[in-house]
Amino acid sequence: MIIAYLGPEGTFTEQAANLFAGSMKQSEFSLSPFATIEDVFDAVETKKAAYGVVPIENSIEGAVNTTIDTLIFDSDLHISKQLTLPISQNLMVSEKNADRAITKILSHPQALAQCRKFINRFYPKAVIEIASSTAEAARLVAGCGPGSKEVIGAIGSKSSAEKYDLEVIHENIQDNKNNTTQFILLTKADTSAPKADCSTSIAFSTEHRPGELYRVLDIFAIWDLNLTKIMSRPTKTGKGEYVFFVEIEGSENTSDISDALTMIERKTIFFKKLGSYHTIKA
Repeated sequence: MIIAYLGPEGTFTEQAANLFAGSMKQSEFSLSPFATIEDVFDAVETKKAAYGVVPIENSIEGAVNTTIDTLIFDSDLHISKQLTLPISQNLMVSEKNADRAITKILSHPQALAQCRKFINRFYPKAVIEIASSTAEAARLVAGCGPGSKEVIGAIGSKSSAEKYDLEVIHENIQDNKNNTTQFILLTKADTSAPKADCSTSIAFSTEHRPGELYRVLDIFAIWDLNLTKIMSRPTKTGKGEYVFFVEIEGSENTSDISDALTMIERKTIFFKKLGSYHTIKA
């Protein structure tokens, strides 16, 4: 069976995919990298892969909006599992350029944002450019030889440095040393069967009237449900209109949550269940 993940090889998402695969010991899996988050969703939707792995939230930079929006608006996939992975960012260069001054830093936007203070302090004059992933940044830097006019550094994982024979010149450069990213495992299968010690995610929107959101949130309080995450995303259909993404402790088919979700569906103009899932340890 194939697990699609946000590639290329050497990304933090590949690390998460390996951990997810290890948690499903009943089957053998091969990992297949895809260029974008949307491509991972499509691979699972079209059955090119049985599962997909994408990042959903970083502890410093917050939600990965592409993942949230695709889950809500463009996909019928469900969240099957979740894990939180410690993220250590590192600055790396081609070994032949280790003694030259860096003129450009390349990485994924999330990684660049996670290391903003470090960059501003030590490389304030460096040109900052975006790559599709941290591993792609490492691959591009590997091709920057000693004859190049520019000396390019990449920000990413030590595994990507090892894969592309780069030298790490600064370790653990993220602004917050407790930097973590949450990843989800996507599947086409129904994940609503009752299970212990799990979480449930839903998305909903309300009429654009005073008190409508309060009325929905009050339902969670009436059923004594604990919300572990709530965020909003614009509907893209009108100014001031939002869809709310909510994570709840418990399984969607247990009696209290099922009753609460039934009531919420009646009180909203858009409602979508996104899955019930266990959180596994990294």
